[in-house]
Amino acid sequence: MKKSNENFYEQVQQNRLYFLILSMIAVVFTTGATFTLVIPGLNGFNLYLTIIIVAFYFLIANMYVGLFKGRLYFVFTISLILSSLGMGWGLWLEWGEVSLVEHMNPVVIIGYPCIVAFIISLMYQLSTIFLLKRINF
Repeated sequence: MKKSNENFYEQVQQNRLYFLILSMIAVVFTTGATFTLVIPGLNGFNLYLTIIIVAFYFLIANMYVGLFKGRLYFVFTISLILSSLGMGWGLWLEWGEVSLVEHMNPVVIIGYPCIVAFIISLMYQLSTIFLLKRINF
């Protein structure tokens, strides 16, 4: 009987295009919809949502493990680009709201996509080290 993580990575390998599109859409929509809610110290911060989003990024990182074996810098770059695109999309949708003024700080605009890319890359690397050594992927 196969382990469940082997089945997941086999599904990712068999349906590469589907999981690539799913992970790209997930990063863009997640960062666009939640960047005003997950930054500590700013108006609207929600710890429970932050924990859910980090768990969601773990799922995305595991999709990247199956898609991009051993390509950490590529995962960081694609995560940075997609999270920047998602944050730009979120800013565009919320443009003109009073609560958005606090989030227009250059540190937030530059730092949030970098932190998202770092979190996804860290989870990607940890998943690669711990899971792939056990299943000899």
